Amino acid sequence: MGKEKEREKKSSSLESGSYNYKMFSFFNRKFKINEVEPPSDVNKAFSLFTDDGSTHMTAEQLRRFMSVHQSEVSTRLEDAQNIIEQVVNRRHHITKFARHTLNIEDFFYFLLSDDLNGPIRAQVHHDMSAPLSHYFIYTGHNSYLTGNQLSSDCSEVPIIKALQNGVRVIELDLWPSKDEILVLHGRTLTTPVSFIQCLTSIKEYAFVSSPYPVIITLEDHLTPELQAKAADMITQTFETMLYYPESDLTEFPSPESLKYRIMISTKPPKEYLEVRSKDASEDESSPKDDSDASESDQEDEDFKSLQAGVSGYKRLITIHAGKPKGSLKTALKEVTDQVRRLSLSEHQLEKLAGSHGLDIVRFTQRNILRVYPKGTRFTSSNYKPTIGWMHGAQMVAFNMQGYGKSLWLMHGMFRANGGCGYVIKPDILTRSADELFDPKATLLPVQKTLKVKIYMGDGWRLDFKHTHFDAYSPPDFYTKIYIVGVPADEAKKKTKIIEDDWCPVWDEEFSFPLTVPELALLRIEVREYDISEKDDFGGQTCLPVPELRTGFRSVPLHDKKGVKHKNVRLLMRRRFRVAVSEAPEEIKLVFEQYSENGTMSIDGLHRFLVEFQKEDKATREDAQKIVDSVKHFHRKGLDLEGFFKYLFADINPPLASLGVHHDMNAPLSHYFIHTGHNSYLTGNQLSSDCSDVPIINALKRGVRVIELDIWPNSTKDNVDVLHGRTLTTPVELIKCLRSIKEHAFVASEYPMVTETFGDILFPPVPECLKEFPSPESLKGRIIISTKPPKEYLESKEVKENENDSERVKASDEEAWGKEVPDLLKDDDKVSKILSVILILQIETTSCTSKNDLGEEEEEDPDDDGDKPQHALAPEYKRLIAIHAGKPKGGLEECLKVDPDKVRRLSMSEQQLEKAAITHGKEIVRFTQRNILRVYPKGTRVDSSNYNPLIGWMHGAQMVAFNMQGYGRSLWLMHGMFKANGGCGYLKKPNFLLNNDEVFDPNVKLPVKKILKVTMYMGEGWYYDFNHTHFDAYSPPDFYARVGIAGVPFDSVMKKTKTLEDNWVPCWNEEFEFLLTVPELALLRVEVHEYDMSEKDDFGGQTCLPISELRSGIRAVPLNNRKGDKYKSVKLLMRFEFVDP
Repeated sequence: MGKEKEREKKSSSLESGSYNYKMFSFFNRKFKINEVEPPSDVNKAFSLFTDDGSTHMTAEQLRRFMSVHQSEVSTRLEDAQNIIEQVVNRRHHITKFARHTLNIEDFFYFLLSDDLNGPIRAQVHHDMSAPLSHYFIYTGHNSYLTGNQLSSDCSEVPIIKALQNGVRVIELDLWPSKDEILVLHGRTLTTPVSFIQCLTSIKEYAFVSSPYPVIITLEDHLTPELQAKAADMITQTFETMLYYPESDLTEFPSPESLKYRIMISTKPPKEYLEVRSKDASEDESSPKDDSDASESDQEDEDFKSLQAGVSGYKRLITIHAGKPKGSLKTALKEVTDQVRRLSLSEHQLEKLAGSHGLDIVRFTQRNILRVYPKGTRFTSSNYKPTIGWMHGAQMVAFNMQGYGKSLWLMHGMFRANGGCGYVIKPDILTRSADELFDPKATLLPVQKTLKVKIYMGDGWRLDFKHTHFDAYSPPDFYTKIYIVGVPADEAKKKTKIIEDDWCPVWDEEFSFPLTVPELALLRIEVREYDISEKDDFGGQTCLPVPELRTGFRSVPLHDKKGVKHKNVRLLMRRRFRVAVSEAPEEIKLVFEQYSENGTMSIDGLHRFLVEFQKEDKATREDAQKIVDSVKHFHRKGLDLEGFFKYLFADINPPLASLGVHHDMNAPLSHYFIHTGHNSYLTGNQLSSDCSDVPIINALKRGVRVIELDIWPNSTKDNVDVLHGRTLTTPVELIKCLRSIKEHAFVASEYPMVTETFGDILFPPVPECLKEFPSPESLKGRIIISTKPPKEYLESKEVKENENDSERVKASDEEAWGKEVPDLLKDDDKVSKILSVILILQIETTSCTSKNDLGEEEEEDPDDDGDKPQHALAPEYKRLIAIHAGKPKGGLEECLKVDPDKVRRLSMSEQQLEKAAITHGKEIVRFTQRNILRVYPKGTRVDSSNYNPLIGWMHGAQMVAFNMQGYGRSLWLMHGMFKANGGCGYLKKPNFLLNNDEVFDPNVKLPVKKILKVTMYMGEGWYYDFNHTHFDAYSPPDFYARVGIAGVPFDSVMKKTKTLEDNWVPCWNEEFEFLLTVPELALLRVEVHEYDMSEKDDFGGQTCLPISELRSGIRAVPLNNRKGDKYKSVKLLMRFEFVDP
């Protein structure tokens, strides 16, 4: 009766809108209960998403609010209708759904309903197919205890509660009691519970809250006999639910593959068997009397039976466990062919983390680490779990029967992923060894800024007595907000105190910069201020930051034990501001120009693409695809953040994605061809290995000309590829040929110049071509280019009559070497080797010298064995499609154009530079029908390269480069052949093909185009580089270099200002470039980090062909020194072409 009267009194008081408080037992103080009203931000949002000041929100308008404001882009119209139905039914007690709209009070009610508008997702949404070692697992410690560690009862009840709360790892301590197995905390006053009772409860409740596997960790103190009995109990209880592998695991299975399964984890009883076997062997070695024989036989039988029982127990163990033996560092050593579980106390982990943090992270990538409370926590308190999680520990074991702030963090972490008990570890803890996350790092860059706005709270008056907080007045609430995570992110903030109000309205916003948001937890605690005593507890919650949902959210609060209050909740708003989300001012202006009311519609985006980006062929469908591709934004348009995200995305590249779009039907001499030099070398020209790997890498990058130098092997019974007269180690010719055949057309279907075998080899029908065929006609074919064997023999005869004192340039000898002396002898075996060489010869540059004009003069060995050579020469000559003829006479004779045949001429970079001074126009004319190959000078022993523009501006088709090196020259090569879909063939500009008015590279031409380049900003370094990579003591100081590589009159480099201490530099600088020959111009971009005391650090580079550059604002990805694209680093730039 008393309780009913109390409820009636409370209800009456609430209905009257006031509370009465007695003072000194004589006076009544009456406090009015303020009506809960929507905050101004809620009213604005309601008005924004309803039409023309309407007082009701339709289902379609609610769906749009959910999609745009709340970022729930998958919300369907049916979902919005269901929300309206539930809200109307609850508020107005309408059983029949009559009204299809929400008024402002209904809308506010919806926002405050945590089941309809909760702060995090309630479904499993992580990838559950990775190995168990890739997850944090909800883990209990001494799961059977009801209270403290010394004298509380042991029971199956806390096990059941843990499973109902989603705990996935249950720990049982097994102790013998005669022939029984008990579960208790050994050597204490705790009362036991039977093992079978615990197993039965686990079976019944294992999957009531989650379908994902339950792991039972056993602290085993049993005798071998009882271990066998335990195995029987486990098998009979769980039956088919029990999972155990047929052999030891080399990788843990996934949670998905183990749904509704139970696993055992403990230390294998190997030592018991070893001790028992040792005892048995000792007994067998002792002399026995005949009278003892029967007894001994019985013991042997018992031992065999026991051995089988223990073996069965061991077979059930899926996750083998152990504690460290020897040093802690030794315990972390990985074993490649097996995985295991290691247990460390919290104290051991703290000690080990101080010196071996990276080793712990590496260990937990494949193995499981369990951390448990230190032994002095008699009260069942807990430790701070983040130290385990930031080191990748999967099983951070907690006393679930206690309570306190540490346990609140545990509850918060495992609210993630639908509360299923498995939370996938962030990528930073599972990535490769060279990118290991360092938990001790303190100068990490800020990745995101979390903005949290606390609007108001409600529900205390329904869940607490009106005198619970203060006997004489309503409570004085305030809120404390914490970030718990890596040390650099931890923070605490506090709202103002709202006095005498059961429904406090704070309306305060807080910002938290986060360096590792993946491991951050948002902890919220409401307190009631008490001037004379400790502040009263008003509720708490903890939420995983990666799972927080954008927009207005209802956040329910819990009591000290983690049990959710029935009515108490906060209304909050969460927003993330990523490091690059602040758009430059010019981009904001562009957005305003093409948007309306803060949204760029599909039509507005389409106009932007056509008018600003100069994408004349863009359609509304293209605009819709862009909107669809930008996550978390409304399908009908983009807000500023979404627009900025699109501009910085890979779908907005600087080069047109046109594929192969040049005319591919002209002769080969009309194209620049992606050409390699000494394609088989892995490094320098003197001592590196020869291999097919650089050949494969070159083909994958689109290189179309592969060069091979062929030599006999050391025993003269096979053919090798190597750089002659150096210390380079050889590779077999046949291996190179097979690799060429396999990878020739993975990057481009257009022809390759080299040799392999089969139908893809192109042999020309006439002996000498009058005109080169086209790339289109040679798709999927391979071409041979070398000097015909007739000239090879003639050069030998000429050489024999020449004076022995004639010398060759030293630099060319270094580049190409000479033929191996006395190769041909009077024996059949060597003749057969020569036959193979002649058939498979590709570029015979390894056996050549150079004349003063740069053409190879191929030396012949002694002619004692030349009969097989003469016999095979016609067959070899038939395979040569591009003849490399030998010039006779001076430079003018060399460059003469024969109208009846075409050929290939080779020059070193030095020879071309010298010839270009006096015969530039003749070189251009020669390359209109014939092919010119330019190769690096012989002194480039480090495999460096030269400026390729001197070759291209003279029409040279094959500008041969050492592709295994790196440097600015190679960056230009990479940039040039990004054009035409990266197919390796670029149509030369028309002025290089005009025979009537031959282009003169030495003459300055009028300006044809002006290129304006705006360098807005850059981002991504904080993802792709270690935080101390550029500077050990502060963020980097970036500057950019922008310039043109082209004809001499166009080439220039310019530089931005240096921005200090900023991972996301915003330069906002414009540069102007005058271009006389834009067809041959390349845009060079480099980013460096300024260093006062040392050489500036490299921050990325790219090179882009001006002829294919797209106008507008573009995302420009940067590459490393070797030309490989960074995963995240990119620049935001604008390109604009204007007429002079």
